[in-house]
Amino acid sequence: MAVPSFESGWRGIVPLTSGAMSSQEYEAWYDAHAWSPAPASGLTIKSDLDPAAWIEPRLRARSYRVGMSAPQGFEAYARIFFPFTGEEIEADGAASGREYVTWTETAQGNGRVAHALMERETILAPGQEAPRPVDDLAGEQFDALLPVLTRHTTSAHGWFLLWDGFGNLNQHVFEPQPKVRHPMRNFYLLGGALDTYRRLPHDPNYWWPDDQAWCLCTDTDFYWAYIAGSAACIREVLSVPQLDAYETNPQYPAHSGMDTVNDPHGTIPRMP
Repeated sequence: MAVPSFESGWRGIVPLTSGAMSSQEYEAWYDAHAWSPAPASGLTIKSDLDPAAWIEPRLRARSYRVGMSAPQGFEAYARIFFPFTGEEIEADGAASGREYVTWTETAQGNGRVAHALMERETILAPGQEAPRPVDDLAGEQFDALLPVLTRHTTSAHGWFLLWDGFGNLNQHVFEPQPKVRHPMRNFYLLGGALDTYRRLPHDPNYWWPDDQAWCLCTDTDFYWAYIAGSAACIREVLSVPQLDAYETNPQYPAHSGMDTVNDPHGTIPRMP
């Protein structure tokens, strides 16, 4: 029985088909389409959660600051902005023709200040419709970031915390596994070589090497990531234009209304 596509979300994946499926057919279809790490991927789901135990004590839960997501204790931090989809960006009244447009380019093009606390609504021109950023690191960002992070660790192996709410995870495989539990979200722990990041179905919420030299972290609701590491690592991250990164620290706010540079009086409406 051929089923060409599916919908995914909080409640799992559902085939897009007009025909009825028996429970046996659905289970077979589900296992073929829901994501779990293939043996050749280099990724494995871990039942020993000790490698992730260091993170939660270094977070500031419900503070709505950078330190709510990025573990404290590193020398330096940066905020990496996921770009806007270029097809949604106009230049001189026409589509830009580019795959991606950065937050910095958008802010500068609209006479706004690009900085670590900017919000997508505050860097737009009056009346301009807010473009949607991509949900994860763009491919060109990951390609630029991986060599930087590889130079700033002695480890070739890394760890990934993948949110348990992603609807396309194969629950037959994942549900029996223990979860890393943080106050705001729960995660599955996976391990693999550093470059296996790109084989995950979504960006993980946390990614770090064995030696914990750095930690890249994001949230399902963010259009950006935080990178924590040594001062030298963060300096190099900040020097790469494709990353569109700005220096930050764990005490900076991370919530709606934080951009008081471009919106000093708090009059610009924010998206929910």
